[in-house]
Amino acid sequence: MKIKLFSTSFQPVQEKYDRFITFENELNEFIATVNVIDIKYSTAAGMCHDAQTHVNEFLEDFSALIMYEDKEENA
Repeated sequence: MKIKLFSTSFQPVQEKYDRFITFENELNEFIATVNVIDIKYSTAAGMCHDAQTHVNEFLEDFSALIMYEDKEENA
């Protein structure tokens, strides 16, 4: 068994909708090439406030851990 991690935190800066589509496409492309054992999905959200500029920034992350086995070449 092997694992692979996917996270929106490590994607290039994109519009929110585009980031989700990219995340979903990366997952779908990967799981099409392996035998998936399980998928664990996680979300995180937070707020960051800059006291000097008085700017609030909302941060969110979506991540997935894929447990898988390589496909057999003869399968």
